[in-house]
Amino acid sequence: MGLAWEGALGLCLASLLGGAVGLERELRGQPAGLRTHMVLSIGAALAALLSVLFSRELSTPGHPSDPARLVAQVISGLGFLGAGAIVRYGASIKGLTTAASLWTTAVVGIACGAGFWGAALLATGLTLGTLWVVGRVERRWLSSYRTHTLKVTVEDRPGVVRELRRTLEGLGARVASTSASLDGSSLVKVTLIIHKPAGLTVDKIIGVARREFTARSVRLE
Repeated sequence: MGLAWEGALGLCLASLLGGAVGLERELRGQPAGLRTHMVLSIGAALAALLSVLFSRELSTPGHPSDPARLVAQVISGLGFLGAGAIVRYGASIKGLTTAASLWTTAVVGIACGAGFWGAALLATGLTLGTLWVVGRVERRWLSSYRTHTLKVTVEDRPGVVRELRRTLEGLGARVASTSASLDGSSLVKVTLIIHKPAGLTVDKIIGVARREFTARSVRLE
């Protein structure tokens, strides 16, 4: 099989494998979905293919070509694309898995363009297995607690922050950190990073804060 046919098949395979990962992200409602992963994988495969072509066709003993240079630039440039998929919501970070899948998809594309199809297929299978199987395990066994930022404005009095923390722990929440700042002459704004169990509702937290601490405002992010 000639290099042209191998390159064409590599690009098509990169499109399919990138689309498989992108479809999983699309079904999860992520902004970087099917088309993004497909285009990224195709582009990375083309970069790898061009690296091989440059090394074979344009390299001379006096001017050797490094086939890894263009590929290295693709991998380093993915940092900007991955960063755009990461968003912070209060105490939670969203998009890290999508950023990682984008990076992995690009490397799969590079493998397809370079002709290492078996490695590309195996990597795609492992990636999809991680996203599907491990994702379900996480949702079933590891997601009983969710991280939130709780902001409560209450009357300033001695020990109020400590009492608020103990009340939340009594409800079953885990308090990771606490900070407080004065909000006027008689009010204090308490910010807590909490791990909330699934059975603890937002309404219950707000109700307790208003009833037991006469909270002026309660915000859960």
